[in-house]
This record gives sequence, C-alpha cells and structure tokens, in this order.
Amino acid sequence: MRMPLIKNSLLPHIVFLLIGLLGARTSHAEVDNIEDFFEQTVIQGHLRTYFFTRDYLNPTPYRIDQQAVSAGGYLGILTPSVYGFQSGLTLYGANSLGLNPVNPDQVDTTLPGNTLYALGEAFLRYKDGIITLQGPEQVIDTPWVGPADGRMLQSTFRGFYGTLTPLEHVTLAGFRLTDFKGRDEGVFTPSNLYYPGYAGGSPVQGLQNHATSGAQGVSLQYGMDKKDNPIRAQFWWNHFFNFSNLLWLDGRYTCKTGDGLNPFIGFQFANQSGDGENYLQLYGNQGKAGNVQAYGVIAGWDMLPWLSLQAAYNAVGAQTGAFANGDLLSPYSTGYATDPLYTTSMIGGMIEKQAPGQAYKVSATAWLYDRQLKALASFAEYYVSPYTRNQSEFDLDITYTFPKGHTLNGLSIRDRLGLLSGNPDYSQFYYNRVMIEYVF
Repeated sequence: MRMPLIKNSLLPHIVFLLIGLLGARTSHAEVDNIEDFFEQTVIQGHLRTYFFTRDYLNPTPYRIDQQAVSAGGYLGILTPSVYGFQSGLTLYGANSLGLNPVNPDQVDTTLPGNTLYALGEAFLRYKDGIITLQGPEQVIDTPWVGPADGRMLQSTFRGFYGTLTPLEHVTLAGFRLTDFKGRDEGVFTPSNLYYPGYAGGSPVQGLQNHATSGAQGVSLQYGMDKKDNPIRAQFWWNHFFNFSNLLWLDGRYTCKTGDGLNPFIGFQFANQSGDGENYLQLYGNQGKAGNVQAYGVIAGWDMLPWLSLQAAYNAVGAQTGAFANGDLLSPYSTGYATDPLYTTSMIGGMIEKQAPGQAYKVSATAWLYDRQLKALASFAEYYVSPYTRNQSEFDLDITYTFPKGHTLNGLSIRDRLGLLSGNPDYSQFYYNRVMIEYVF
C-alpha cells in the first residue's frame, strides 16, 4: 500500500510561522561597540588546487580523454550576533591558470574547466535559543538538496531555511527555494540539474525556456545533531515543483559497546510521485516522475578509532512510461552523484544510471598515523532494468592531513581514483582527482 503524499504547498510557510511564534523571545546584543563587532567577525575559507583526468579504455568521438586544472577556493565572512541577527557573505573562485587544453572537447568542464568567480552566499541569519532562520542566498545541506562540494565551488541556493529544536536531539526543519546555482556556474537561475547548461547534470533539452518554481521541504529529525548519537533518524517531505514529490525516511542504530567495537544497521525508504503539470512530460516528452518506492539497508562495524567496514543495498522500483522508467528524480544532485542512497559512488549511482533496479556496495575506511591518513576503498555493482549486471565501480580515496601544531597545519592532500566498468558505450572509464587544500 502506497503512503499518501502531502500536497499543501503552504506547509513550509506554516512551519516557518510556527518556528517564529514558538522560538521568538527577547534578545540582547552580544557586542558592546563597533570595535567588538569587528574583533568578533569571523573570516574563514580554504584554498584549493585540483587536477582532474578522465581516461576511457575505448574512446569514441563522443567520449574522449579529458583533463583540467583549477586553483581557487572560497572566502567567507560572518558577523557576530547582534540582537540575534548575523550576516554572512561567501565569495568563490576558480582559475584555470591557462593550463587546460586548447581543444575545449579535451577539457573536463565539471571542475570547472574555465575561470569563474561567484558570490555564493549573501544571507541574514536569526538565531535565538531554539530557533534559527536564514536566507536568502546560502548553502543548504539536506539529503536531497545539498552543497555538492566535490569540486572547486559548492552548489548554493536562493531561498529560506529554518530550524526549531523544541527538545534535546529533536529538530524540525523547513526550506523554500526559488533559485539554484550549480557548482560550475556563476549566477542563480530558476532551474535545476535537469535543465541544459549545467556541466555534469542530466540535461533535458525541452526545459530550456521554462523556469521552475523551485522546491520546498519539511522534516522531523531525531539525533541528527550529533554524529555519535546511537539512534539517528530523519523524515523528509520534499516537493520539487512541477517535477515530483518525495517522502524520505532514513535511520541508523549503532550499538555502543564501550570498547570501540560498535556494530550498526540502517535503513532508507522513499516514496515518489509526480507533481502537477509535470515539466519532464509537458516539455521534455520523457514522461513524468514514476509512482514508485525505493528501499535501502546498510550494516557495518566501526572498530574505533582506526577501521570501519560496511555493506549496503538499494532497490528502486520501476514504472513503464515514466521518466527514466521510474528511477527517483533528484533535481539538485542528478549527475553530481551526491544523493543520499547508500550505494552511490564517486562517479555515479542509481540516480545517474536513470533506470530502476538494484545496487550493492561494500566499503572499508581506515585511519592511520593518529588519523592523519584516511584511506577508503569501495566496490559497487549496479543491476539496472531489466536487472542485468551492466556496471560496476571501484573507488579508492586517500587523504593525508597535517596535524595540529605542525607548520603546515590546515594543509591536506587527497587523491580519488574511480574505475567504472561495464558501460556499453565505452567499456571502462578511469577518473582521477587530486586535490591540495589549505583551510584557514
């Protein structure tokens, strides 16, 4: 039996009103004078240099080897609280340094491959006791609407986000978004990653001149405020206007044994349906969102502080005639491989396959040398409709971080290698990403 979907588009606005009524109280200024204001203003950011290489075992005219270099990062400024209000500003930059190939077809444009500067965040935040409200231009981090921070720039959003924490470990959250700026773009537009023009997205050409109204969502969360809580769970309702509705439930239980050997188990459930005048069907001629469910389970063992092992499974239902035969729609992660499904890998997951089916993934993470060295290895197999094995992915991710007190404290070096096999278009695909980052 399918779960009913909430259709009331006013719900997030009602949530914000309730947050304001329940959380509002008399505030006070936390700074005494202008000198204190500037002294307490926080400036932070990071510098990054990235080296990308894409190599195909069997290149084709449409799939050729690519590479890209980029240097840049972000600079963020956050003022101190005055009567509960703070303001923030974040500038992003990426510069190719003139080192990329002259032939644009040989440039990995997802890094991005060109020079780009953008104002990613410009927000006002109100925080007082149990309430937080923030907007308009900001980073938002939720399961299906997130920053996608795997390149030079983050994805950011124009809209409002709020939380209310009425009880310990219990949080209510809501958002209403109108515009989106991908990690390879410089401006906000009323679009998402199904629209053409996003490097690494999943373009549907018919959407080009039809703006979207954005998205909204509300959630109830327990234990998500601390990663070491034994029980962590969240329930989300997401409404992607004219694309889909998505109910999302994600929970995990960790058995705290007291000796660092902590087994855990988790589950996921999604219920999707189409929404209104569905743009994918109306303008893309590809069918609307499928009325389908998805499931996931994960189990593992944390052997703190040096090793974690886990195995995961996901299944996505099918519907003939729907967009991607019923695969889940993910307007703000498709092509980015940043969705919350357990089996999503570095290069892609079920969302990127754009087909229903099943996936399995095993992984191991080790921390060595007082956690200065982190090494992660994973292997995933994807059986997509009609449930034949057609792709697998192996990833290796190694990061070395200089320790506190070291002259190079804040500096890290990371190498990510991905191997995608079984794609009928190009057989095998190697992706290597080297990042040097300094956080200040």
